[in-house]
Amino acid sequence: MSKYTDLITNYHAGIQHVDLSTRPLTDISTSLNSLITAFDIDTAVGVQLDILGEWIGRSRIVSVPISGIYFSWDTDGLGYDPGVWQGPYDPDSGYTRLSDETYRVILKAKIAINNWDGTNDTLPPILDSALAGSGLRMQIVDNQDMTIGIWVFPEVDISLVSLELIAAIKQGYLTVKAAGVWGGSIEIPAVETPSEGNRFFGFDMDNEYITGFDAGSWEKLL
Repeated sequence: MSKYTDLITNYHAGIQHVDLSTRPLTDISTSLNSLITAFDIDTAVGVQLDILGEWIGRSRIVSVPISGIYFSWDTDGLGYDPGVWQGPYDPDSGYTRLSDETYRVILKAKIAINNWDGTNDTLPPILDSALAGSGLRMQIVDNQDMTIGIWVFPEVDISLVSLELIAAIKQGYLTVKAAGVWGGSIEIPAVETPSEGNRFFGFDMDNEYITGFDAGSWEKLL
């Protein structure tokens, strides 16, 4: 409030009631600024993300329980880091509430989808922005027959990618498509690590998704 209090003459500058009168306004401004930070999608956690989800239009609760991801001893792929801790309200049959990390990816994708102009050329930036840091890349393929295919490419060892995120992709939470278009199969290179080739095999083509002998891999359903 110094912008205004500095205008007070020296004779009245020592009166404390000016500070008492203006301090609540300063406190309110500070509180409002902290609310903006609290609901920043990159830093929000817990119920803050839940509220963002209400605004954006995507719930944390998955439609189909995600099975086979709970932390477990002596089970490959379900130890520390890959395994998900079972919450107090999660049924034994599967995981129903996405973690903050996975939910944040889903919300970022939903924000981009809400602003999508419907053209294929704008899809890669949407997916790249949503999946940044997740260890995965995605590509939506227009089959020109009112269907699309979804390609998923691992950037790290697939065992290190969040099992939740994989399950969310399989349930269609990151599928970007126009109304009336059917989302088809979801495919991934049939390799364990990117060093073995994380692009699909194809003839007469060499780009970030398809390449030839030695570097290309056969696809498999996710």
